[in-house]
Amino acid sequence: MIDLIPIVEDHFNTLRSHSTNRIMWGEVILFYGVPIALGGVGVALHWKIGGVDNILAAFAILTGLLFNLLVLLFDVAAKAAQGVGGTGPQNVRLKLAKHLQSNVTYSLLVALIATSILGVLAGMDVDKADRWISGVLLILLSHFTLNLLMIMRRIRSAFLTSFE
Repeated sequence: MIDLIPIVEDHFNTLRSHSTNRIMWGEVILFYGVPIALGGVGVALHWKIGGVDNILAAFAILTGLLFNLLVLLFDVAAKAAQGVGGTGPQNVRLKLAKHLQSNVTYSLLVALIATSILGVLAGMDVDKADRWISGVLLILLSHFTLNLLMIMRRIRSAFLTSFE
């Protein structure tokens, strides 16, 4: 059996404060509450997502790029562990690499779920998803987009940290 719970737990643990180790509820609401609310609005207003084939193609490309980023992160983490601070808690680069790995892996999971749904819809020649499936896709797409923004922010932090 494939256990995906550690992937979700690792990602959720990146939503903790570095100094207090407490959950940052504002971040949780942003990354989970906003997409769920958007999906709920979509269902209530009978929004139907069209262009399933185009969205599937875009998600397939982004998923492939995230797999490549995950492989690169492995190399970055290995180099960070060999650098100053080793694998200790003071190694900021290694900590950022671990958080990035958690976020990228989780985003890949979200993307694979969305891609699977879109693939089934495309295989059934569905031009517009019904409102319920559109609601689920809105949740996944907006959640994925917010995760990509977090990944960009963390890559920026890692980049800036490497030049200090």
